[in-house]
Amino acid sequence: MSEFRPAIIRMHQNGTEKREISRLLSVPESTVRYAIKRFEETGSNHGRKGRGRKRTARAPRNIRRAKGMNQRNPSSNVNSKRKLAKKLGESATSAWRILREDLGLKPFKYLERQKLTDEAKKKRLDRARALLRRFSRGRHERDPRVSV
Repeated sequence: MSEFRPAIIRMHQNGTEKREISRLLSVPESTVRYAIKRFEETGSNHGRKGRGRKRTARAPRNIRRAKGMNQRNPSSNVNSKRKLAKKLGESATSAWRILREDLGLKPFKYLERQKLTDEAKKKRLDRARALLRRFSRGRHERDPRVSV
């Protein structure tokens, strides 16, 4: 809506009412009010100083600090996102983004598990099909062995 600000201000200075400006430019009346208020406060069409985002959590400085902390002690229980957030003075979400997107760390450690044999796979499939048959006929609601 910032492209409408100069036109809104010119029309306002020429004495056009806010409602009329809104109708002529096809913008909400609240936009017209805010543009006029901003102009009266600052004397220009630009935004107010000191408003908006002052900083970002993922600033290069924070990324460097997080990387340094991680390199000094790579143990996972020391470098949790919660602890990193507390050290950086940022939210846990921001710390998570730094760890994941900027440092390329993954939140999970993949563990080796036992292999499923063909026999175990067949047994699982048979049991899943039996459960599906049982639930599709509504037998699970009538079966006294199943407690809810």
